[in-house]
Amino acid sequence: MATYKTPGVFIEEIPRLGSSIVGVPTAVTGFVGYTEKAQLVDGTIVTNKPVRITSLLEFQQIFGGPFKETFDVTLSGSVFGATTIATVPTSFTDLTPPTSILSKYILFYQVRMFYANGGGTCWIVSVGDYDPTADPASIDVDELNDGLDLFEQIDEVTILTVPESVFLVDTERKTVYDKMGIQCAKMQDRFAIVDVVHTDGDTIFEDATQFRDNEIGANNLKYVGAYYPALNTPIESFFEDADVTIIDDRPSGPYISPTNKLSDIKTTSLTAVQSSTGQIIFLLGTGALANTDFIQIVDGGTPAAFNVTLQGVVDFEVGTSLADSVAGLIVAINAHPVLSLWVTALPGANVNQLVLRANLYGTVGNNYDAVGTGGRFPATTAFVGGAGSGADTALYNGIKTELAKYKLTLYPSATMAGVYAQVDNARGVWKAPANVGLTFVNRPSISIDDDEQQNLNVDSVSGKSINAIRAFAGRGTLVWGARTLAGNDNEWRYINVRRLFTYVEESSKKATEFVIFEANTANTWQRVKGMIETFLTNLWRDGALAGATPKDAFFVRVGLGTTMTIDDILNGKMIVEIGMAAARPAEFIILRFEHKLQES
Repeated sequence: MATYKTPGVFIEEIPRLGSSIVGVPTAVTGFVGYTEKAQLVDGTIVTNKPVRITSLLEFQQIFGGPFKETFDVTLSGSVFGATTIATVPTSFTDLTPPTSILSKYILFYQVRMFYANGGGTCWIVSVGDYDPTADPASIDVDELNDGLDLFEQIDEVTILTVPESVFLVDTERKTVYDKMGIQCAKMQDRFAIVDVVHTDGDTIFEDATQFRDNEIGANNLKYVGAYYPALNTPIESFFEDADVTIIDDRPSGPYISPTNKLSDIKTTSLTAVQSSTGQIIFLLGTGALANTDFIQIVDGGTPAAFNVTLQGVVDFEVGTSLADSVAGLIVAINAHPVLSLWVTALPGANVNQLVLRANLYGTVGNNYDAVGTGGRFPATTAFVGGAGSGADTALYNGIKTELAKYKLTLYPSATMAGVYAQVDNARGVWKAPANVGLTFVNRPSISIDDDEQQNLNVDSVSGKSINAIRAFAGRGTLVWGARTLAGNDNEWRYINVRRLFTYVEESSKKATEFVIFEANTANTWQRVKGMIETFLTNLWRDGALAGATPKDAFFVRVGLGTTMTIDDILNGKMIVEIGMAAARPAEFIILRFEHKLQES
């Protein structure tokens, strides 16, 4: 208060508006998992340190991209006709449907689904880098749990999810899910989203029973929402051409070396030319042949057992075009009566000087086994192959098409975290995050009908409700459930009710911290009561609270003889009681029809 000792004019501003409550963020998700790296742009390593990001691009800058898968691709059929392409992933081998991913490092993809479905700010804890040499058990429950604990330091986090926990055994997954619930109850400002895992061969009922009995405890269920099943997405497994090994089992197939990669096909071209003797030669490129190049030449006649040793220099005239050069080479080769020739570059020689070595060939039907190459060649075929220029575009694109069929099936926890953020931003935290279409989803991995959902939605024994994600004709894939795991609890049955109370509690808590150590008198009580009433009135107007009037929708009580005794005041306690009639979702729409009798 100003002191008036010097003559003059003094200005005093009189506050007419009380302090207000600003709502806290409601959909800031905390993710725990493995990443390609964990390094800030300044070089700081942030493994096992919570990092705040706001976009997928920022995630990639700090934590890198997806895990690189590896594949074996086997080619069969014919070089001259149809080629059959068979692909086998070799990153990991114990795939469990419907989770048709190759590695278990899926945090990148899950964060991508989060942003695709409306996610915004989130926090990432990387518990380790990818280990391409590890077996699938490299997802470690202790590392995930330790990473989860770090979110207790982050007040902004309001949603917890650990997507890679689906790869743990059920007893380990239970420790993660229970820890999520414990942290939510302890902090009282967050909600956990968990996945119900499908076991290959089990029914929907059996999956639900397994989850309820063995994968989640009986406590803190009002802070947890569970979703089922996994989602088929259009996202392709990530790989690079150099990580795809080509195994060429075609007769005359050129990619017979175990070192041949998909990237080699993209940079290799084979050109077919008809020789004067009816032989076919495939000549690679127009440059000089290297030591790794080879020629296979097979006589068109009936094969016989040969044991010929011949070494010499074949000279031929280099033509002005590829065809002319090939023609010259064919004439020179035809002068040597051998069935097969192995070619290496003569030291110091140019393209028109090649060393030809005869190989021993046994006969198998009308084919010859190619010694030193492992390939099989028709008796009417001759061919030149090796590293060169150009591209076998048709084969390359065919292989890429087959590899593109490896689409990811991902469990929905991260997707639902994005849905929560989307609904909160568009409608408010009081709107149930259900009857919402999912983005970047082709369909659920398991179809659920009305009868099957009954057991998921309501369980009279455990009370643990599981929210279904279903496909509807003409409407796409929709979230078709809005219950917490406390599905039989009349107060905390619905996710939006639990999250609304958390929102009001946390917002009121932060806004009233300024009265700590203020005088515990009626003036302070009225200030606090006015703040909270204004906040709740605005929520009522937005549709968050049920009731025809604010009086019907909520109450705020504080005062001596109302919420406090003199003993409370002497002990420094100011107790405020808040009651809210939270708007609950219309989960079951019942339309009643009856016949009306004719009256005129």
